[in-house]
Amino acid sequence: MIDSVEIEAAGGTGGNGAVSFLRDRLSPRGGPDGGDGGRGGDVVLVADSRLASLDRYEDPRPHEAADGAKGGPNQRRGASSPSLELPVPVGTTVWSIDHVEGAPPLADLQHPGDRAVIARGGRGGMGNRRFATPTRQAPKWAQAGAEGQRLRLRLELRLLADIGIVGLPNAGKSTLLTAWSHATPKIGAYPFTTLEPNLGVVNLGYDSFVAADMPGLIEGASDGVGLGHEFLRHIERTRVLVHLLDMTHEEPLDDFKLINDELIAFGHGLAEKPQILGLNKIDDQDARARIELLQPEIEALGLPWMQLSAATHEGTRELALRALQILRQVQAEDARLEARELPVIHPEPAQRARFEAKVGEDGVVEVEGATPNWLARTLPLAEREAREEFYVRLRRMGVQRVLSRLNVKDGDRIRVGGVELAWES
Repeated sequence: MIDSVEIEAAGGTGGNGAVSFLRDRLSPRGGPDGGDGGRGGDVVLVADSRLASLDRYEDPRPHEAADGAKGGPNQRRGASSPSLELPVPVGTTVWSIDHVEGAPPLADLQHPGDRAVIARGGRGGMGNRRFATPTRQAPKWAQAGAEGQRLRLRLELRLLADIGIVGLPNAGKSTLLTAWSHATPKIGAYPFTTLEPNLGVVNLGYDSFVAADMPGLIEGASDGVGLGHEFLRHIERTRVLVHLLDMTHEEPLDDFKLINDELIAFGHGLAEKPQILGLNKIDDQDARARIELLQPEIEALGLPWMQLSAATHEGTRELALRALQILRQVQAEDARLEARELPVIHPEPAQRARFEAKVGEDGVVEVEGATPNWLARTLPLAEREAREEFYVRLRRMGVQRVLSRLNVKDGDRIRVGGVELAWES
């Protein structure tokens, strides 16, 4: 199962605005009537419950939405492109490749049908009719469509299970999942038989839950040793842990401590999850004797515990019933906490300035902002009229006042959205 991939997503480029003039029998020299271009398509992730892996995204080719259509004559607007929908498994989390440690994910798709726009399409360019004025009655130019967003992202899949079965390699986790749910994970009497998590629905007749058999953890897993981080993150969303101990081992409580130390070291709240101890392999007489000998120390751990044999199914239903009971208690407590939360009224965040201006390292004043950048990159600034329109719009935004404070005079070079040109007030 592929549960972590990097992808490149690109929204479609907006369609170009049209340069057109009305020409018919009644208006042989009519005015501009070029239509606007359509918007480029977005790239959207959609959570699909039928998927269980991210393997379809191993292909390194970028996922690009279609471009918008260009505008047409008679004020005809170009068609906007539909979104490119990428289906992903439920439980997929989206991160920026350059995300800062501790920052929230860009999206977290936890329910079937959840959607997240990960790359927006570019705006369509305006047709020449939009630039007509009383003094500019026949503009022979139009605006180009804006490029869509292009991002590098990491998709991570974290299993959505109610109960996570953890323990050392060969503790019997896969055998227990099979006994509970009739799932068919690979089982063998050697470590790391399970190389990827397995899910199973545990049906108890009147109720059910989803259990996940987590691959065996070893010392150093929190540092990435063995199967390490690849699988620890799958435990994050489980509500209750069944900690399976192989009671045929000489020191099973040392095994318990080792696993818990790794959960603590990994963090992300894993060590705080409710646990049930499953004392496994009681079909072995030595295991039964060891439980009797260690019972005072087991009781001292303060955790609910049950004896079972996953191989013979002895005690497995009772363990499932106890796990379900604790699961429902946790869910009820979570619901009470959510109900008790009072709404917090936040003040409206201050709007960011529409642009910023600063002197660059080469002495050229740089103007940065969504609207100035968009205009600089899409207007044909080699055309005198288009350049005049650009400067008019910047002045309306207050750019001229800021440039004056930076001692920018007519003819001085400025840089807007990476485009360098001479300032004209």
